[in-house]
Amino acid sequence: MNPTLIVLEVIGWIQAPLLWYLFKRYAKRNVLGELIAGAIFGVFFEVATEALWDYHFQITFYRDTPVGVLTGWMVMFTLVTFISEKLYCRVLRTDHIAPRDKRIFIFDLIAGTIVALPMETLGAKLGVWTYRTDLLKWDWNHLVPFFHMPYEVISGYCLVMLIAPTFVRYWEKSFE
Repeated sequence: MNPTLIVLEVIGWIQAPLLWYLFKRYAKRNVLGELIAGAIFGVFFEVATEALWDYHFQITFYRDTPVGVLTGWMVMFTLVTFISEKLYCRVLRTDHIAPRDKRIFIFDLIAGTIVALPMETLGAKLGVWTYRTDLLKWDWNHLVPFFHMPYEVISGYCLVMLIAPTFVRYWEKSFE
């Protein structure tokens, strides 16, 4: 196995507990609920779309879907909700999200793009997965500048960010 993939798989295993520790220690915030809710959404997404990617890690939880990718979803949704809430509060000059305020979706889209696009790009470029382009039919002729990823990737993440952060926010306290 490729040594880079071995290192990335180890990072995959430790990224969620490390993020929990860093938030607990430095932000004085318990993000265990966000991590668990992110895992639930990540399992759903990976099982639903498993045929669209070929993964290259060794330790899997469903077919060839690796545990390290699941922890990536956990980290991603924790960071997206955190950054989105911080942006919301800063831009709207408030100290909390107003209940049922639909403007949070805009901040979820922004935070989702900030967090997810680099994570997706790194995972793909470092060989964690290969896209099943025969099934996806993505347009590799028109790419997001700098990232060199199809616009379908950013569009897909925007659609995911319309539901996943809301799910994480709703369920996070239930898991803490």
